[in-house]
Amino acid sequence: MSEVLASPTLTASTPNTEPSSASNLLSTLRAYLPALLPIIGAVLLTVWCFQTGSKRFISDGALLIMALAAYLSAAIFYLTNIYAPSSTASRLGLWLTSIGAFLNLGSWGVRWIAARDREMETLLSQARPLTEMPWFFRYIPLANLYDYSIAFAFGAAITTLFIARRKSFRFLGALSLPLASLIILLAVFIGNEFINLPPILDSYWRPIHVGIASLSYGVALVCFALGVVYLLKDGVKTEAMAIWSSLFAVGVFATVSRGTVFMGAQYSASSFLINGSSRMAIPLRVELPYVGIVLLIAGLLLVGTIIAFGIYLAKNDEKARAWGHNFLRLALVAQASAIALLVTQIKSITDIAARVDPSQFTQFGKWVAEKAMGMPALEANSLPPAQTYAYGAGFVTQNAPLLKLSLNANPVELAALITAAAGTLFVLLFSFRTDRVRAALPSLERIDNMMYKTASITFALLAMLLITGAIWANESWGRYWAWDSKETGAFVAWLTYAGFLHSRISRGWTGRRSAYFALAGFLFILFTYLGVSYLLPGLHSYA
Repeated sequence: MSEVLASPTLTASTPNTEPSSASNLLSTLRAYLPALLPIIGAVLLTVWCFQTGSKRFISDGALLIMALAAYLSAAIFYLTNIYAPSSTASRLGLWLTSIGAFLNLGSWGVRWIAARDREMETLLSQARPLTEMPWFFRYIPLANLYDYSIAFAFGAAITTLFIARRKSFRFLGALSLPLASLIILLAVFIGNEFINLPPILDSYWRPIHVGIASLSYGVALVCFALGVVYLLKDGVKTEAMAIWSSLFAVGVFATVSRGTVFMGAQYSASSFLINGSSRMAIPLRVELPYVGIVLLIAGLLLVGTIIAFGIYLAKNDEKARAWGHNFLRLALVAQASAIALLVTQIKSITDIAARVDPSQFTQFGKWVAEKAMGMPALEANSLPPAQTYAYGAGFVTQNAPLLKLSLNANPVELAALITAAAGTLFVLLFSFRTDRVRAALPSLERIDNMMYKTASITFALLAMLLITGAIWANESWGRYWAWDSKETGAFVAWLTYAGFLHSRISRGWTGRRSAYFALAGFLFILFTYLGVSYLLPGLHSYA
């Protein structure tokens, strides 16, 4: 009996070790706080800008530059934490990422208010009543590649933050945030001018469709980073990665400046016609001294890297490996020098007309006849060479004071050169104490599982992208699908991620095969994101 009576007492005095639902909820909210705070803060910042007015508020461009600085600083702390584990470095990386995401999304919100104020100024200048102010979807800043890039970078950062709530995955920011920074750099080079979309594109489906696209691309970027990390953890040699990054860089050098780097050791930049507040890129290129030669040297060093590492991987020749690393280091120095020369000369060169190669005048004259003189394209292309040469030479002579160079004239080329240099830099970083880097990463199973989750989300978002795009297209053009270049690119990217999931579910493919799918899918997305806008004609050429 005494035992029976004692048992409730013992039970009552025993502390309850089960965590309460309230403490579970609090713990979950605390874990997601770095991802939630940037969204809340950006909303409050946008409301503040609305109350103050965009003219008296910090510009979206300044906020974006600060976001870029925060992302790069966070990446440095994450990278430091890999080589020298420190809870302080890990927390600083996490909260700097959160600050960067806040500034990134905040710049988008401030741009939204600035677009609204621009619409209002247009109404007032035309003496129209403010009651005609269009609904808010009209000026949501998702109209061109600059807006798209801001949202793309934020999508990558917020995805990184949601994953980084797990301490073992905070390393991911060391790779995903530099990639997001490259996208922001591209946006800066493009310029933040507003554009007027054709009325046919005024639809509430535009922000829905483009917003989904930005988020899906951001998740795909993180999936790509996980694929690279998986290959590194799985023992893929950094020398093999160096071969692929060098092939990419050589491909960039071979295609920029109309292929003149390898053909003539020359690099030329596109020019702008700037007249007051109006600016227009024109198909007239100006050679930048020394840039082509330095890029050619970098390309030859990278070719040497590819050969040396190829010999090492085939024959396990340590001497070839040492030569390959030396070539790679010198190539990085040459790439950085070429980019520095390019930027400084674009900023400093003023006598544009005197530097234009007259051999361009014949082809340029066709553009002058069509765009400046209003001649039909067929008629302009059929003009005799002597006449188009005269048109081109005359245009340059008459508009010599208005011809300028600008980083905005070559955004994709410059971003590609910086990306190639970044790839070389990361290979060199991962080549340093590679065993320590691999030891700091989670297990292969955990990385593979996270890669699978992000690929699944990307697949679902790309499906929504295609569906909303088709609905918008039907509203605007009366058809759901037109095999436009950007439509086709997005469809191919979606099929790639569908192949990822199908091969995993039906064939049990995991590990390296899945990682290669993640890499290939993101490359298709990059081509859809940039290639269509600058390389291929289509209905999406505005963005």
